[in-house]
Amino acid sequence: MPSIFSLAVSPNLSRATKILLTWTIAVGLMHHIDHVMRADHSGWPFLSQVTPFTYSLLAYPMLLFVLLAKQTSLWPRFAAVAALTAFTLFAHIEIETPYMQYAMWTLNRSVDPHVKHVQNIFSVQSPGLGIIAVAIGMTLNALLVLSSASLFADAYRRSQ
Repeated sequence: MPSIFSLAVSPNLSRATKILLTWTIAVGLMHHIDHVMRADHSGWPFLSQVTPFTYSLLAYPMLLFVLLAKQTSLWPRFAAVAALTAFTLFAHIEIETPYMQYAMWTLNRSVDPHVKHVQNIFSVQSPGLGIIAVAIGMTLNALLVLSSASLFADAYRRSQ
């Protein structure tokens, strides 16, 4: 018997794409929770200022649309995930590097020159948490790339 989740998800997506998108959402949530706990790359609604973090929260409605839309062509959905992937990879290369994620937990201070005075919300120094933060960020990057590739394959197959 199919689950409620499988009935709600778009029938146009392959099983692989559905699984990848679901994991992308889950790991993305973990990454955003890490952002909030690290505090140096957080933003509204957890801090008073609007930052790139704030805009990155738009990923969830986008991913849910891609996962749940039933009548929409797969090509616009692929374009949305590809754009989200590009933005995330850019952010993790130029705005918030893995070293910044690691250092915030290991040193309990930001190495970002724009927010040097910020500490993580627990005020702890933990290389283990730094490694976990980087692993979550890298896993998110990989899942987005794989989701894009899988969605491209789905769209290509359906257009043949």
